[in-house]
Amino acid sequence: MQLLLLTMLFVLLAEILIYVPSIVNFRNTWLEERLAAANIAILAIEAAPDHMISEMLSKRLLSNAKVVAIRLKGKDKQQLVLNIDQPMQIAARYDIRDASYWDMVLDTIKILFHDHPHGSLIQVTGHTSFAKPGDDTFLEIIFYEDLLCKDMHDFSINIMLLSIIISLITAGLVYLSLSFLLIRPVKRMTKSVMAFRAAPEIPPMVKSESLATEKRPDEIGIVMRELGIMQNEIRKALMEKKHLAQLGESVSKINHDLRNILSSVQMVTDHFRNIDNPVVQKLTPRFVTAVDRAIRLCETTLEYGKAGIETPELTAVDLESLVSEVTLSLGVLDSKKIKLITDIPRDFSLNADEDQIFRALLNMCRNAFQAMKGKGKITLTANKNDGKNIIDIYDNGPGIPKQIKEKLFQPFHGSNNGGSGLGLAISKEIIEAHGGSLALIASDKNGSHFRITLP
Repeated sequence: MQLLLLTMLFVLLAEILIYVPSIVNFRNTWLEERLAAANIAILAIEAAPDHMISEMLSKRLLSNAKVVAIRLKGKDKQQLVLNIDQPMQIAARYDIRDASYWDMVLDTIKILFHDHPHGSLIQVTGHTSFAKPGDDTFLEIIFYEDLLCKDMHDFSINIMLLSIIISLITAGLVYLSLSFLLIRPVKRMTKSVMAFRAAPEIPPMVKSESLATEKRPDEIGIVMRELGIMQNEIRKALMEKKHLAQLGESVSKINHDLRNILSSVQMVTDHFRNIDNPVVQKLTPRFVTAVDRAIRLCETTLEYGKAGIETPELTAVDLESLVSEVTLSLGVLDSKKIKLITDIPRDFSLNADEDQIFRALLNMCRNAFQAMKGKGKITLTANKNDGKNIIDIYDNGPGIPKQIKEKLFQPFHGSNNGGSGLGLAISKEIIEAHGGSLALIASDKNGSHFRITLP
């Protein structure tokens, strides 16, 4: 409604600018018509014998010209007069022969607002239609100002009515156009935002209601599509967080029973130390360590969904020994299909949280193992450079697809092997909690290369 009213107002303002020259032109045309009729009356007088006409003809000529007096004057021409037999009091005189435009505007305003009393006579001087070049003959007419005022008022009313009709039609067309092009899309976006705020996790019931499907190529269409895409991404993220919360709730329910089971296994491993068997004695420490780590991992799993990775407890960690435990946990120690090759300098030590670094390396090696589908080679190297520990992990798998690379380290996004996508996300958080970084250096059909940088 406001748009409609504003459009009408602007059209009316434009009509006002047009009205001023229109009313000035109407006044001049009206006066020229009176002068033209007066010229005809003068010709009738000149055609009469001795320039004498009857009183009846005189009244008819004055009535036809809508004036009360006509005078023809000139230096070299006999003055002719045609008027009524009564005294005349002239209220104003106007000369339209050489009047400037602004003079005509001011004169028009005076007449339009009836600057003189009703019944006033005004005199207008103009050119004759039969004057020759260089001839100074001119014509004067005298008429009642009310007659001109009435015609100008009628003209103004017609202009006003026409302006209102034009403004209504223009405003209606503009309103319909803007309503289709702007207002309807804005209302649709408003409705979508309000619905999203009320229930951000619920997608539109009809696919066509989604802003992401908008086809308009202009800026409005771009805004609608981007808003729809943003809503879809937020909705997807909320669903993922909801699933993660449900997963955490489920894990919390089985956490107690799982710890009891692992505790029972731990009690059994204590008896293994008393068995006099070289193989058992060799494997028991590793088995005990693996069970202890599983218990600690079970206890800290829920922390990811609550507050991320806990603060690392830094100790001196022998990387070669830690990688051996990773190899054992992966179950590829004696595998003929998977080879885990290490190139780690002797006594290469890290200042890190042993369990967290183990978890990060295990996740990354398991990801490589799954990407190669159980057959291939994983190479792990380490070196020190400029006060930093550099750990490189290579595999000869099929590489990471482009669409996965963009969200590689985001939970539930960075997997192309059927996993949850949490492995790399957790590993990145662990490394960053140590003040380091985890990055994908390269990935193509010949394999992938990850690099861990730790202070």
